[in-house]
Amino acid sequence: MIAAMNITLTWDLFIIVFFAIVITYSFIIGRKEAIKIIIATYITIVAVQGMGNVFQRIVGETASVLNVLGITIETELLSITKLVLFIVIIIALAIKAGITVTYNHEPGLPMNAVFTGLFGFTTAGLLLTTLLTYTAGVPLLDTNLPNVATLSPIIQQSPLMQLMILNQDLWFSLPALALLVAGIVANRK
Repeated sequence: MIAAMNITLTWDLFIIVFFAIVITYSFIIGRKEAIKIIIATYITIVAVQGMGNVFQRIVGETASVLNVLGITIETELLSITKLVLFIVIIIALAIKAGITVTYNHEPGLPMNAVFTGLFGFTTAGLLLTTLLTYTAGVPLLDTNLPNVATLSPIIQQSPLMQLMILNQDLWFSLPALALLVAGIVANRK
């Protein structure tokens, strides 16, 4: 007799699966490609935030004209636009930007595995925090993120989501710190 597993879909499960997928993908593509993903992610975050600001400014300047024409632009449109741009640009940068990663000395297999896992973990945190920020419709690193109406109920239900949102500044910083440590270790003589 096979016992049935009762799995409840929760935000905590979503976060665990998201991290597992990104970490696994990092091992599939390897350490150097995982570094390219981190670099592409940082570039994409800045580019999308800039484009979102321009879009918001244009909409704000043309709002009265659009209202006369009977066109209203919802704030959700900006969030959806940012999410779509984020996905498209990060894929394009990772595949076509020509970013190359080299080190003077390659670490051994165990250290390579540790760094690959670390890059996957920090990338997952960076990606998820960025997606949550765009979904909430607030600027990057906004300290008001935990109070956004769409995220507040989720924080109450999910300790992992609370960890992600309340520590957004850490998740934005960890990949850069991981790159610094890896560079110091790999380039020492």
